[in-house]
Amino acid sequence: MKISKTLSISIGKSTLLFSIIFICFTLFQPKAYAQNATCFSKVIIEPSFIAFTTNKESKLADWYQNTFGLKTVKKFAFPDGTVNGILMQKEEFVVEVFNRDDALQASDYVQQSKPEQWRGVMKFGIYTNANLPMLKQCLINQGVQAGRIYNDTKLNIDLLQVIDPEQNILEIISRKKSL
Repeated sequence: MKISKTLSISIGKSTLLFSIIFICFTLFQPKAYAQNATCFSKVIIEPSFIAFTTNKESKLADWYQNTFGLKTVKKFAFPDGTVNGILMQKEEFVVEVFNRDDALQASDYVQQSKPEQWRGVMKFGIYTNANLPMLKQCLINQGVQAGRIYNDTKLNIDLLQVIDPEQNILEIISRKKSL
C-alpha cells in the first residue's frame, strides 16, 4: 500500500513536470523558428523599390534580408568584376544592393560631416499596415536602431524612423484610420 502511494505521488510529480516543460516549449517557440521570423512577418508593405550602393565588404544586404524577411531574387556581377549585387523582395517590396570596389564614403572628403549634410536622398519611406509602437519595440528587441514615431497630422500618417547599419534613414509609414 505504501509503495503504491509513493509510486502514485512520484508519477504525479513526473506528469506535472512534463506538463510544465510542454507548456513552456509551446509558449516559447524554438530558436530555429524565431530566427526565421522577422518583425515584418505579418506586416503588409505596399509596393516600393529602393537601391543602395555600398562597398564590397558591406553586410547591408544581409541586414535588409534579415530585418524585412526578404528573399533573394538574383545575385549578379558586372563583367569587369568591380560590382556584385543582389536583388531581394518580399511581395512587391524590392531592395537592390550594389557592392562596389570603388564606393566612396562622404566623410572621407569632409571629416566630421554627417549623412544629412550631403546632397542626394536623405531618407525613404515605405507604407505599411504596421502597428508602429509594436513594430518599434520588436525592432529594438532585434537590435535595430528604431527611433521616434512622428504623428504627421497634415498627412494623416504616423512615421517610425529606422536607421540601417550604414546610416541610411527609412521611415516606416502607417496611415491613420479615418473615422
